[in-house]
Amino acid sequence: MDDALWSRLSPEVRVELDELITSGRTLQAIKMMREHIGPQRLALWDCVEALQERADVLEVSGPIRSRASSE
Repeated sequence: MDDALWSRLSPEVRVELDELITSGRTLQAIKMMREHIGPQRLALWDCVEALQERADVLEVSGPIRSRASSE
């Protein structure tokens, strides 16, 4: 996980993102991350990649990419 990117998020947002990722609510996680990352918003693909890395850390099965396209 890109620690510099993750550290730009507040602890509260990190917890909420983890909950969204583990419950399969990928689009909501992408939206939240892009809204809270700060003045330099992430490109969509960068956000998906960061969330995929976080899902791997959380040991959530299945790729974020395919869940985002199916929601």
